[in-house]
Amino acid sequence: ELGRPCREQRQVGLKKPVRSMTVYNVDPEYIRDIKRLQSYVESELFLMSVEYSEDTSKIAVSGTLNFKVLGKKLGKDMKAVQEAAKALTEADLAKFEKEGSITLCGHEINAEEMTLSRSVKDMTDPNLHSIADAQTALMLDLTWDDELQLIYLAKEVVNRVQKTRKEAKLRLDDPADMWACVVPNGGKAGKLAQTLSAKASYIDKLLRRRLFPSDLRQGHDLVVFEEEYDIDEERLKVTITSRAAFVNREEVKKLVGGDAAAAEALEMYLATFDYTALWAKVKAGDVEVGHGGKTFRLKHKVHFAVGPEEATWLS
Repeated sequence: ELGRPCREQRQVGLKKPVRSMTVYNVDPEYIRDIKRLQSYVESELFLMSVEYSEDTSKIAVSGTLNFKVLGKKLGKDMKAVQEAAKALTEADLAKFEKEGSITLCGHEINAEEMTLSRSVKDMTDPNLHSIADAQTALMLDLTWDDELQLIYLAKEVVNRVQKTRKEAKLRLDDPADMWACVVPNGGKAGKLAQTLSAKASYIDKLLRRRLFPSDLRQGHDLVVFEEEYDIDEERLKVTITSRAAFVNREEVKKLVGGDAAAAEALEMYLATFDYTALWAKVKAGDVEVGHGGKTFRLKHKVHFAVGPEEATWLS
């Protein structure tokens, strides 16, 4: 409950990753509950890590009097009680929290009349920000670096790919492949291309499927949908193609003994099959192709794959 307000106070939107969040609470059961929900919390608040601390020396505790409730009770003693409350030590406040009451200037003050608040001490680093309620304090480390920038851009890429799939009206099990590349737009080159390369595994994990570099496309696939998006003054192109044969050109080159015309003919022949027909061919055994008076036997997962996702030679 405190994480979102903490981000909002520093005007850090949920699209931006946060390096870490430290949770301060002395209740072991509370800490256990948060740890059980850690994956959810990290996802909801876009946190790279969550840390926990029961070190009360890092937490400042103060008491706040409820003047509305105390006004009639204290009368002319109000100012004296207020000064006494300001002078309370952390030991005094800990005792008050445990017992539920404390005597100030001869007046017994209960938990309804004085509430405790907590804050993190020594918040001198401008990249740190904290928030607290009566029992818990949170501290966010908002330090920004190149790694977090790549993670931010990776999430933006994932968002655009998911949007493209939705616009293409794809179902989860539709045989389709996804490709992405950065389109030169005349501006200064940023980090988008680096993101697609360095954060490929992270992007695939979030998408739960592979996103392939567009330069791997072999030119004979059928484009189902294609869209371009602006991301941080760069331009991303996302392409969705119908799944088809993906050729291992190095192995085919060996098979045909370096005959470029034969290699092209074999690839063109495989390109004539759609997904369903290609799988039927695969199930029947090796794919035989005749060219120049010779017959070549194309083996599944050696000379070609059904789509790039099962092309083990790419990994």
